[in-house]
Amino acid sequence: NDTTGTLSLNETSKLPGFIAMIKQGIWHIWIGLDHILFLLALILPSVVRRRKDSTIYSWEPVMTFKAAFIYIIKVVTFFTIAHTITLTLASLEIITLPSILVESIIAFSIGLAAYHNIKPIFKMKDWIIAFIFGLFHGFGFASVLSDLGLTGEFLTLSLLGFNIGVELGQIVIISVIFPILYLIRTYKFYPKFLVYTSVFLIIISL
Repeated sequence: NDTTGTLSLNETSKLPGFIAMIKQGIWHIWIGLDHILFLLALILPSVVRRRKDSTIYSWEPVMTFKAAFIYIIKVVTFFTIAHTITLTLASLEIITLPSILVESIIAFSIGLAAYHNIKPIFKMKDWIIAFIFGLFHGFGFASVLSDLGLTGEFLTLSLLGFNIGVELGQIVIISVIFPILYLIRTYKFYPKFLVYTSVFLIIISL
């Protein structure tokens, strides 16, 4: 209800703007259902391994936390590298793609990653999906910066802050989901839970 305010033009600082962009990055990934669902599809198989038989429920729990954690680190690293590349290119207007194409491919990425959990497309190379579709998720992140109208001398700093925020938000999401999956990985229902959740993700992506 306060309709007035005072803004000092003598007190300038880059830090408040930088922190604000970090918050924007965190907030965007937390409200970005498409990014969260894609991460979920990638994380689901992190705590189990495929058996050699061909049934869709042929999963067995990983024996150590280290094995699951290394999987998560590898997949998320390739996802991060990919979306950082395209977020930078799009924000600097070096490469631009139509929004309808980007959003459609992001939706498709959720379904494909989930389908890969049911029937492997890239055997033992889950990072390929994370990297390829991470490129398009980067274009999705860039659309937020475009909506904010960020240009000029502070674009690079704003881009860095936003990207840091996205990574922090991503780490929080993984920190919440991964421990739960690790705790329930040994239960007999987990292979079915993985498959049914993947089917649900496919339906949402469609």
